[in-house]
Amino acid sequence: MGKPTVTVVVPVLNEEEFLEETLRSLRAQTFTDFELLVVDNGSTDRSPEIARGFTDRVL
Repeated sequence: MGKPTVTVVVPVLNEEEFLEETLRSLRAQTFTDFELLVVDNGSTDRSPEIARGFTDRVL
């Protein structure tokens, strides 16, 4: 499989309340040729933990 044609970047700062729903929605898309990149900007809530449940690449 080649490199994905689209990168979806999700910037996060203390978005625990909405992050799981957002990532579930992205995962449910019919278009699948994309990579998901979550960029955390120093969250103090569970945002990084939630993101790691969906992807190994959390910046």
